[in-house]
Amino acid sequence: MDNPSIIYLAINLPRSSARRAMLAEQERVAGIDIQIVPAVSGAELTPEQKAMYDSRKRTSMYPADLTPNEQACMHSHLKALRTFLESGADYGAVFEDDVLLPENFRAGIDFLLTRVQGWQAVKLYTDNSRLYTICPTVPGTPLHPVFPKKVLWGAVGYLYSRTGAEQILRHLSSFWMGADAMLGEVMLKHRIPVIGVSPNLVGTAFPANEQSDIDDGGNRLQQEKRRSLPVYLRYRASVIRTAMQKNGMRALLRRCIRIVPS
Repeated sequence: MDNPSIIYLAINLPRSSARRAMLAEQERVAGIDIQIVPAVSGAELTPEQKAMYDSRKRTSMYPADLTPNEQACMHSHLKALRTFLESGADYGAVFEDDVLLPENFRAGIDFLLTRVQGWQAVKLYTDNSRLYTICPTVPGTPLHPVFPKKVLWGAVGYLYSRTGAEQILRHLSSFWMGADAMLGEVMLKHRIPVIGVSPNLVGTAFPANEQSDIDDGGNRLQQEKRRSLPVYLRYRASVIRTAMQKNGMRALLRRCIRIVPS
């Protein structure tokens, strides 16, 4: 695609002025314009939004429900995806408001848009615990496509094609996990090609979710509770199922991801 258009979006609570100031600095560093998507508040969830949360499925595998603020975080990501599609842009980058952008950010995005083919979503940040090679390395490129083992962890920065965003919204009619895990779950289950990048193309100011304004009140990190045996067994079954889906995604990416010559 010649000169693809892209919109940059950041999820931010209206009252979080400090985070907006930090985003303004990231705009300056990266040389981009970021549009704010007002985050959904857990205290203001509508009946329709509350109905999307599947508490029964959640508590069948986890020891506690998602908090209202965790549910609101999922709705904020969905709102950002809809904002992207309504914009008419070819691609959309969605950031959480603790994102850190390097000076070479635009060069990395341009490389992904013009030379890496076959993806529908790109996870711009992972913890790099284990990254799987999915296509031959090309010397001299600013980054390399990989598949991150922890594809269900972290959603501080994603890049989506229109097709990828449309498919996620179509398949995500209900949820029972946090936004990062749920986005990864949908992409794995429905075989929406999602890659990571090495090195990371964005960073995060709060890697352990400390000081989260999207989750105002600090409820995002739930108190550890002991699972009952039935809940534990159902959870382990889900882990095995996810591992199989990851293997399937890696095989898919090895077939469809390629770097075209400059």
